[in-house]
Amino acid sequence: MQVDWSVKFTDILIMSVTFLGPIMAVQIQKLLERNRETNSSRTRLFKTLMSTRALNLSPVHVEALNAVPIEFYGTTGQLKSINLKWKIYYEHLLLPANGDPNWEAKRRDLLFGLLLAMSQFLEYDFDEVDIKKVYTPQGHAVIEADQEIIRRGFAGLFRGEVTIPVEVRQSAHAPAAEKTHANP
Repeated sequence: MQVDWSVKFTDILIMSVTFLGPIMAVQIQKLLERNRETNSSRTRLFKTLMSTRALNLSPVHVEALNAVPIEFYGTTGQLKSINLKWKIYYEHLLLPANGDPNWEAKRRDLLFGLLLAMSQFLEYDFDEVDIKKVYTPQGHAVIEADQEIIRRGFAGLFRGEVTIPVEVRQSAHAPAAEKTHANP
C-alpha cells in the first residue's frame, strides 16, 4: 500500500481557512465594535444638541457643538455636508450680534440646518418642523435676560465704566437727630 503525500490545492485552502478563520473573525468583530461605538457616540452628541437647542449658552450645548467636527469627521457625502454646515454655523457665532437684528434668527436657522443634516445621517425620521419645535418656558427667557443684565452691570462696574447710583434720603428720624446735635 502506497501513501500519497502530495499536497493538493484544496488541502492548502482548508489549512489556510482553518488557520486564518479565527483571526479574520476577531478582526471583523473589532471593526463592528468600532463602528457601533462611533455610531453610539454620534447619536449621544446629536441627542445632546437636540435637547439643548434652546439653551445655546449652556456649557453642555457648547461642549457638544465643539465635538461635532471630531465625532462627525469625514470628507465624503453626508459627513462632508455636516462639517460644512458646522463651519458655517461656527463662523456665524464668531460674528458680533450687536447691530444686526437678524443675527439670532440666522443663528437658529443655521443650528437647525446642522441638526437636520445630522438627523438624516443618523437615520432619524425628523423633518425641519420637528427640529424647530422647541419648548422653552418663558421663565427661562426672563432668568436669562436678568442674568445678562446683572452680568453686564457687574462687568461695567468692575471695569469702571459705570457707577452705582446713590440717593440720599432724609429719614423720619432725622429732625430728632438734628435737635440733639444742634445745642450741645
